[in-house]
Amino acid sequence: MDFALNDEQQMLQESARRFFADHHPLARARKALPFSAPEQQRLWADMAGMGWMALLAPESMDGLGLGLTEACLVAEAAGGQLLNLPWASSAVLVPLWVKAAGKNAPEALQSLLSGILAGERAVHCVDAGDRLWNFAAQCTDTVVVRGLNDASQPLQVAIVPAAPAPAPAPAPAAGLDPTLRQELPPRAANALDWLDLGAIDEKDREHARSAWRLMQCAELVGVAQAALLLGAGYAAERVQFGKPIGSYQAIKHQLANAWMAVDNARLALWYATAALDGGLPDASFACAAAEFTAIEGAQLTTRTVIQVHGGMGFTWEHDAHLFLKRAQLLAIRLGGASGALSRVEALALA
Repeated sequence: MDFALNDEQQMLQESARRFFADHHPLARARKALPFSAPEQQRLWADMAGMGWMALLAPESMDGLGLGLTEACLVAEAAGGQLLNLPWASSAVLVPLWVKAAGKNAPEALQSLLSGILAGERAVHCVDAGDRLWNFAAQCTDTVVVRGLNDASQPLQVAIVPAAPAPAPAPAPAAGLDPTLRQELPPRAANALDWLDLGAIDEKDREHARSAWRLMQCAELVGVAQAALLLGAGYAAERVQFGKPIGSYQAIKHQLANAWMAVDNARLALWYATAALDGGLPDASFACAAAEFTAIEGAQLTTRTVIQVHGGMGFTWEHDAHLFLKRAQLLAIRLGGASGALSRVEALALA
């Protein structure tokens, strides 16, 4: 398989990196702005204007009909700047559900996707069993899903409008990742109005779920890549005993291992997206392997960068700590490295 990006994919990758670096720098991520903030709404509308909400949307709704590899390039760029808007749910999971359900998709879900494509609605999907909801007040709607992580359950969704952030906006919560707002579920699951997505067959349901999880893996790769650049830059500038600290084996070998981890994770991710798009027989194994390498790579890299920066890397004031916490948050949402490794082992032995 050829892992080289074609000209169009390289242009998409470069434009996404430049866009997020210009419009969502880490200083802005630290503010954890609610969606009610005009700058957040403008950013979301601009992302829609770039066509990033329509990458996987059905052609009947003016979707672009591109593949998961293109989507993961955008997700990686977003992860590198710690984007605090729910792109993966809005641009991947919801469009793939509507595409799979076709004309049988609930009208409410189609309306939701229309709003997403117009850049007016930002949607985050959570499992009905989640104890904390991410992107609280940083989205317009939360889609609560039954059967998201348990294929034995019927696939059902309930759309819950997000509560607006109180004015003035509170300081970012002191949670695991201060760039993302979290809240407790406002209502019990049995108090919600559920929509049945039974028109989506088992294969399409698993495809959408796997694609959504791969986007979070892509964010992990972006987090790791950005942290690595931060650490390498510091190692080249910080001088100790008359030499840059990066010239000492204790530093450069750790950074070299981190570089290998990021590269392995990115290649595993690209193969998994191609396998899922192409319906290859080993797609499930490729997705599980991509999750494990992304989690392991991001955790190794962000921890290494903390060590390279010494004591100041442990402080909230330094960006290295933000990368570490975002990597930890995404890893937990994906079930952790041990869970991913268990899936790899189970599929390898099946």
